[in-house]
Amino acid sequence: MDALFFDPYDLERLRLTLDEAVRVRRPNEFYLWAQGALQGFLPHETLVCVFDAGPVGEAPVEIFSRAVLAPEAEAALRSRSGVVWAALRRHWQHLGQRPCVHPSPPPAEGAGLVHGVGGLSAVSPCLFVFLGMPAEPGPRELYLADLLLPHLYMALLRQRQSAPLAGGASGLSTRQCQVLAGVRCGKTNAQIASDLGISPVTVKHHIQQALRKLSVNNRAAAAAVTSSLGEAVRA
Repeated sequence: MDALFFDPYDLERLRLTLDEAVRVRRPNEFYLWAQGALQGFLPHETLVCVFDAGPVGEAPVEIFSRAVLAPEAEAALRSRSGVVWAALRRHWQHLGQRPCVHPSPPPAEGAGLVHGVGGLSAVSPCLFVFLGMPAEPGPRELYLADLLLPHLYMALLRQRQSAPLAGGASGLSTRQCQVLAGVRCGKTNAQIASDLGISPVTVKHHIQQALRKLSVNNRAAAAAVTSSLGEAVRA
C-alpha cells in the first residue's frame, strides 16, 4: 500500500495534471501535456496510440515522443499493425483490460506499459503503449495509468477532432503537407524525395520549416500533430 501513498504535493500535482488534460483542444496542446505534466506520474520516452487495433488491415498509429526518433525506429513503430498490435491488445484483454507491463521487450530502451479503451462504449477503441520507461511499472504506475486513462483518451480524441482540415490553419504549404504525409507513412527523406521529384536536402528543409510552424521539435511529433488532417494534406 505504501507504493500507492500520495502526499499533499502529489495530490496537488495530480489535480493540476487532470485540469490541464481537460483544457487540451489542439494537437500541440496534447503533445505538450503528454510529454509534460503526464511525465510526472508516468515517465516515458514515447507514447504510441493505436486506434482500433485488430487482426485485419493497418491500425492507425499516432506517436508522441520526447526523444528524437531515428527514422528506422519511427518507421518500425508506424508499420506495427495487424498481427503485432492485435496480439498486444489480446494480451491486455486477457488480463481483464487492466493496465499491464509490456509482455515482451518493447521496441525501445527501458520498460513498457500497456492500457487501452475498448468495448461498445468506446467511440474509437484505442490501445496506449508507453515505451522507454525508466523501470518496470509497479503497482503505483499501474494504478495511475488506470486513473489517468479516461483523461488521456478524451484529450486525444479532442485534439484529433479539432485538427485543421487543411494546412492553412497551421501555415503549412502544400509541399510541406506532402512531405509530412510521407513522414506519416514511415518513409525516409530519400524515399519522400523520390516520390515528389525533389532532392533529399529539399525534403529536410521542408520538414524543418514544418517543425517551426507546428511548434514541435521532431518529425514524430509533426506526424502526430498532422495525422488527422484532410485529404489535401494526405495527398
